[in-house]
Amino acid sequence: MLVDLALKNAKIALGKGLIEGGIAVEDGKICAVAKTVNLPKASTVIDVRGNVVFPGFIDAHVHLRDLELAYKEDFYTGTCAAVAGGFTTVLDMPNTRPPTDSVARLREKVAVARSKVIANTGFFAGLPPKMEEVEGLGNEGAFGLKIYPSQCTGEVDFEDDGSLLKAFKTIGQAGLIVAVHAESPSIIASNERRLRASGEDSLRVRLEAHPPEAEIDAVGRVCRIAEGGSVGVHLCHVSLAESLFLVREAKRKGVRVTCEATPHHLFLTEDFCVGRGGGVGVVNPPLRGSGDAAGLWDGVVGGLVDVVASDHAPHGLEEKRVDDVWRIAPGFPGLETTLPLLLTRVNEGGLSLVRLVEVLAGRPAAIFNIRGKGRLEVGCDADLTVVDMKARFRIDASKFYSKAKYSPFDGWEVVGKPVKVFVDGKLAMDDGEVVARPGSGRVLRAQYS
Repeated sequence: MLVDLALKNAKIALGKGLIEGGIAVEDGKICAVAKTVNLPKASTVIDVRGNVVFPGFIDAHVHLRDLELAYKEDFYTGTCAAVAGGFTTVLDMPNTRPPTDSVARLREKVAVARSKVIANTGFFAGLPPKMEEVEGLGNEGAFGLKIYPSQCTGEVDFEDDGSLLKAFKTIGQAGLIVAVHAESPSIIASNERRLRASGEDSLRVRLEAHPPEAEIDAVGRVCRIAEGGSVGVHLCHVSLAESLFLVREAKRKGVRVTCEATPHHLFLTEDFCVGRGGGVGVVNPPLRGSGDAAGLWDGVVGGLVDVVASDHAPHGLEEKRVDDVWRIAPGFPGLETTLPLLLTRVNEGGLSLVRLVEVLAGRPAAIFNIRGKGRLEVGCDADLTVVDMKARFRIDASKFYSKAKYSPFDGWEVVGKPVKVFVDGKLAMDDGEVVARPGSGRVLRAQYS
C-alpha cells in the first residue's frame, strides 16, 4: 500500500535535537518518522537534500484584517504571507472592522475566511458588550478572548480590579484563555494629553506617550488578579525586561500566566523609530532601549518567554507616512520576516534549534490547545516547514505576499530560509512561490473538552 507523501534525506527537528531520516504522510497526518530506508512507499517522494524539517510553525498573534479593512490585508494575502514565511497555522486577532466581539461577528468572519485561507487559521474574539455572550464565543471555537485595555466597553473596566477579576472568572468558566495587550490606558491618555499640549510633533513624543510604567502597571495588575487561578492569562508582545521580572515572580507563585515577545522588540530599539525608520517603526507597545531588548533575549533563550509571535499588523504605506505623528498607524507586517530573523540568530549561536521549535511551535500549540500541531509525531497533522539553514539572502519587502510591502527589516541580510511548506500534507509553498489555492487551508476551532 502506498502512502500519500514521503520526505526523505531530511534532518528532522524533534524534541531534543536533529535526527537524520524522513517523514511519511497519509490522509493529512504523519504516519511515520523513520530512517529514509525504512519509510513506507509513497505516491509522491520528495528528496529534501539534507534540509531541516520542522513542525509547521505557529504564529499566535496576527492581524489578517479583511472585511472592511481588506485594503490593508485579506485572509488570502495574509495566509499567503504566512506560508511564504514558514508558518502553517496562525491565530487572528479581533480588532477588525467590525470588531469580532459577538457570536454573529465571529461566524461572519469564519464564513469569509473559509474560501480564502491557505494556512490553518483560528480566531480570537474581543470582549463582547455583554459578558453573558462569552460562553457562546467559546462554543463557536474562539481560541481566547483578547482584551485591549483602551477599548474596554460595556461591563469591563480594565483599571478596576473587581471588574477585571469578574471578567477573568467569566472567561475562565467558559474554558477560554484571556490574551491581554498590557498597557495602562489612563497613563497613556494622561501622557498623550500633556504631550499634545506641548505642541512638540517629533516621533520621540509618540514613544513617550507609551512609557514603560504603562506596561509595568498593566502587567503587574494582570498577574495580581490572575493569582486566583480562575483563568489562564497570556501577555501579548511584552517589551520590557521588568515586565519579564513580574512574569517570573507570578509563575513562581503558580499563576497561570504565559507571555510572548515579538521580533521587533528583540531585534530593534527606539533609535530605529526616531532615526531612519521613521513612521515605519511606530508600534504599540513602542520599541524600547537596548537593555530591554537584551532582557527579552535572555527570556527567550532561558525559557521565561513562552512564545515568539510576529504581531503581523499591515497598514497602507500612506498610513505610516502621515505628517501628524499622532495619526501614524501602529504596526507593520511580520509574517515573512520572523522566521528568517530567528534562524539567523540560530546560525549565529544565540538561539538553539530546540528553543526555536518551542517558541514557534510547541508552546503556542500547548498554550492555545491547538490539537495535533507543534510536534513531529505519528498521528499529528502533517504541517511541515522545510528550511535551508544556510541560505543567505536580503529581505526585500517589495516582494512580500502581504499587501503591506514595507518592513523595518527591509534590506537586512539573513541566513536561513523556508523552502517548502506543507499544510495538512499538501504543498503550499515551494521555493518561495505560494502554490496553494484559496480555501485550501482549514479554519480551526478551539476544543475545550
